[in-house]
Amino acid sequence: MSILVDESALLFHLQANDSSYVIQIVNGYPAHQYWGSKLRHGGNLANLSNAPDQAFLDRLPQEYPQYGSGDFRHPAYQAQLEDGSRVTELVYEGYRIVPGKPKLEGLPSVYAESDEEAQTLVLLLADAYSGLTVELSYSVYENLNAIARSARIVNGGGGKVRLLRALSASVDFNRADFDAVYLAGAWSREAQLQRRPVGPGGTKIESRRGMSGHQLNPFLALASRDADEERGEAYGFSFVYSGNFAAEAEVDPFQTTRVSIGLNPFDFAWELPAGDSFQTPEAVLVYSDGGLGDMSRTYHKLYR
Repeated sequence: MSILVDESALLFHLQANDSSYVIQIVNGYPAHQYWGSKLRHGGNLANLSNAPDQAFLDRLPQEYPQYGSGDFRHPAYQAQLEDGSRVTELVYEGYRIVPGKPKLEGLPSVYAESDEEAQTLVLLLADAYSGLTVELSYSVYENLNAIARSARIVNGGGGKVRLLRALSASVDFNRADFDAVYLAGAWSREAQLQRRPVGPGGTKIESRRGMSGHQLNPFLALASRDADEERGEAYGFSFVYSGNFAAEAEVDPFQTTRVSIGLNPFDFAWELPAGDSFQTPEAVLVYSDGGLGDMSRTYHKLYR
């Protein structure tokens, strides 16, 4: 089984081949507790996070951070309500586990050839004031260190909602000693490897051309400073979409790193009438403890 749930601790342990990804509901918010080498499922997982204080949102490592509730890092989504407010507060409502890998309607996505190949966790979040709900989807592959993430945003209230930001994935790391790795280029010199330290502030790559292309690939990885092709940790974020995109790594004063990827918020707006939904494209997250080469091979196997 790829997804293990501790109901008493409200903890979700996603096991993708020989890696683990752990989410816990903390004060009603989905908190990111761990992503790395595979862990044994047991009673100590609830104490994984080394965040010094999770009582405040600007210190809580979140899975889908919001705007206007005390977290001053960049959010994963933002919605403008009919009364003009842009503040919402998504809190945990429940979950479901789905066999296999559901398709994304009208969007390209990775797939599973059988229900035994993958398993999907859907976390249900809701904003009581507006009626806005979000379904966070995590499809975990049994034989690959890969997790496919997306979000479905639903206007369950009575008024109109205008989406101003709708990213596909966000991960908070309780460390900042990473290099950012990405691919840039131009015609006849595509996919030139770029690598630089992630420091205080933000490292951002994006396309505002209406398409992705050889200028910047819709992909970003964080690598440990000692990582090379054969050794070291690497965390990959690949966006399965050919339009405008943005990928960003932000380091805050507490030396934590927030990484997000999805539709570029620049010049983006989507009217969401009552009862309608918006499905974000998919982001594929890959963990490797065998360097950048192992990460790359995992992507190749999955996309082929």
